[in-house]
Amino acid sequence: MAFNVDSPFSVMADWSWNEVCKYAREAAVFLDDYAAESLHWHGGCVLLYRAGAKSVKELSSFESANPKDRRCLLVIGKPVDDLTVAIVQDVLNNSNFRYCRFVAGCGFESYSVEKLENELCKIISAKYEDGTVDVMDIPISLTCLSPSLFLVPHLQDIPLLIENNYEAYVPKIAATLNNIFNHLNVKHDLYAVGPLSEAVFHHFSKIQKTSNAESSRVNVILIDRIVDMYAVTDFASSCPLDKINMLLPRFPNTCSDVAVITEPLLQDEKYKSINEQLEVPMCLAPTLKPTPVVEWLLTKTEKNLLASIRTTLTEKCSGPIKRTISRITPHLLETILEDEKFNSKESIDLKQQVLCICAALKSPNLSKIELAQNIGKLLLQNISMEGDSDILIQVSKLFKTRKDRKLTIEILLCILVQLYSVVDEDIVMSEEYQIDLENVVGEAFFEDFEYLPDYITHDLIGNKISTLLACQQAAEKFLFILKQIKTSRQHFIQYRKLFLRENPYVPAVYSSFVKQLMDDVCSPMRPNLAVLNTKSDGITDFLKLGFNKIINTVNKHPLDCDHLIVFVIGGISGQEVHSICEATKNCGIRVSIGSTRLLSPFEALHSLFKQV
Repeated sequence: MAFNVDSPFSVMADWSWNEVCKYAREAAVFLDDYAAESLHWHGGCVLLYRAGAKSVKELSSFESANPKDRRCLLVIGKPVDDLTVAIVQDVLNNSNFRYCRFVAGCGFESYSVEKLENELCKIISAKYEDGTVDVMDIPISLTCLSPSLFLVPHLQDIPLLIENNYEAYVPKIAATLNNIFNHLNVKHDLYAVGPLSEAVFHHFSKIQKTSNAESSRVNVILIDRIVDMYAVTDFASSCPLDKINMLLPRFPNTCSDVAVITEPLLQDEKYKSINEQLEVPMCLAPTLKPTPVVEWLLTKTEKNLLASIRTTLTEKCSGPIKRTISRITPHLLETILEDEKFNSKESIDLKQQVLCICAALKSPNLSKIELAQNIGKLLLQNISMEGDSDILIQVSKLFKTRKDRKLTIEILLCILVQLYSVVDEDIVMSEEYQIDLENVVGEAFFEDFEYLPDYITHDLIGNKISTLLACQQAAEKFLFILKQIKTSRQHFIQYRKLFLRENPYVPAVYSSFVKQLMDDVCSPMRPNLAVLNTKSDGITDFLKLGFNKIINTVNKHPLDCDHLIVFVIGGISGQEVHSICEATKNCGIRVSIGSTRLLSPFEALHSLFKQV
């Protein structure tokens, strides 16, 4: 299929999985975690079984097929590297395949098609002289939650603070972008915001394939997550999807969905023999029929979301429903869903999504999240009025009184990240108060050690046994991280301030980095965007750009294209997706929003502690 710049990436992903299914008949299918996450949002395992797959298993060195199976389909959702090939070789050695199809879902990092085919043929031909290996490049690496938002699961574990040690991640990010452009067959410009993004497009320039297309252009704005941590640690986000991500656990081994229960809401009698493989937790991803719910979660307020859901449900009900009601509650929606109409295949995806939303709104942790919202808002206002010193004293008091207020250390650490994210270089943090705060945090780690989540004890404290020294060292490391966050925008001329206060009588308002940037990108005035470092895709464009400078014509602009991609490296929040959609809705071109994962405040905190 020839893709074009006017098609949403969700169309590319759906087509790609339908193409993969053509090779599933009579085959044992093996998926890595990243391909499985993409499949989860584009049909699920049912798609493969209906195409005739004999089994669907994890791609692992410890897995094998039935000895009678002769066909296999291996689907990889990341750029093919040495580790992937080693695992595939183990699977082939453990099994008895004559025919092997290998789907490279995101291109190749350190292997070529020819080299990979030769490696796998050695194993197949050792068992069968007429054995065959086919390697195909089908773009299944993208996980599309909606027509406007896509994620790249294999990049979900990128640490946010990796300084100059980019070797483990930059090639993968560049290979992913290159794979997308190769399938679109378009010309492209890259714009980068932040050191990691700059490293990506410098590496991309070495591996890119120059397109012959003259009519279509895709521009990409790459943004480092670290330049605005407030957006992903803000408990007061008005986006319903963010609230759900805060309150519900992740679907196992994914970075894009949540799970509520482990029993299926609907079982297909046709697949009773493989029922265990078809059971999935109640989640947001539709399997049988697309719904608008995820898009609503990104674009509507909670009140409007519930109203839209109620309207949709009442239209489907078989009996009379009261049309007017003062307040829509989770209990009301659950009552409507008891109608037998919602037990059909046509409605089951909508039912599980609505029940998922209801579960979040009834969560016992909702009161803690609301308290964290209020504290964050109050401290933001206090910063604008009192400066930093009093704020650090207030935060220290919060740590000391956390048990009385029923606040977890995890929540308080997120609030600290928020504070250091919005202050700029104009505010000088008192070293004395920071040392006092460091001591308070260390003591809190020590006192609550047994209640801390694993990622804090493992990645930050690095000690399975509670010792005061280890906890104090962890607090010192955390304060160092906060200082890095505070200085992450210091080299930018624009967008240093993330909260604005017009006068003493008006509350300070947070304005995200992404929102400010995209408002300027889409401004009819086309202001100079010094924050964007750009790289053209060919020597011809470079010469044109240089000539334009000589004759004082307009420089290149991100909107000089047919399709704009805004890609945040390190994770994104639902509220940021909404901001980008609002800023670009009248820009006249298709805009897609991408990232490496969805982030809740706690997941954002975890990403800060990850080591390269």
